[in-house]
Amino acid sequence: MDARKKTKELGTCIELVSMDPFFNNISVGIFKKNRNLTIWSFSNLPKLNERIEQIRDNCVLLGDVDILSGSTDKLVMRTDLYLERALRFMFTNAVQKEQKDFKLNGPISASDTKTKLKFFLDTHEEGSKIIYRVSAEGQHDKAHLRIRAVVGGFMKYAGCKRVSPEEFMFPDGKRYDKFARLILPVARNVSATENMLSQNEMQGQMTTQTLGFSQT
Repeated sequence: MDARKKTKELGTCIELVSMDPFFNNISVGIFKKNRNLTIWSFSNLPKLNERIEQIRDNCVLLGDVDILSGSTDKLVMRTDLYLERALRFMFTNAVQKEQKDFKLNGPISASDTKTKLKFFLDTHEEGSKIIYRVSAEGQHDKAHLRIRAVVGGFMKYAGCKRVSPEEFMFPDGKRYDKFARLILPVARNVSATENMLSQNEMQGQMTTQTLGFSQT
């Protein structure tokens, strides 16, 4: 199938990883059409299907998405809420890391890069809404400001709403613990993450302009 026609069929490209370090450095992308997500590469290397299925399984471990029944390359979002950057973080990690490096269990936590604080997320319910609260362990005279910065990171990267200086909720008020675990380490350092996203986006644009990604 013609590359342009195929990309139109797949939908909007959310994220493109220019080199898969675990499969011959091919380029692989994730595309969105309605609530369905498709993992795709224009490579025709042997065992590509197995690699795409592995990436799909990694996405399910990392994000609040489900496998689309009967498929090996498709996921479905659980709600209509489109958390673009969370999905981008999910996919990038699913391609560039191994399952043994995923942090999937235990408290939702991350160490601060600027202080000796460690951030934690816990939840409580208010009415039908799930509220996430950020707390910190460790000593720092501006810990409250770092906590507010983390809340701000969730507002920036997931469109979350600030409930209080230490609390936020996702736009639809539902629970997204996997995405929260994924976002917390980057929410604490907005400027560095912005630089990373800009660089990835630039690389993705350069690759998609060739329409075919890296196929070798």
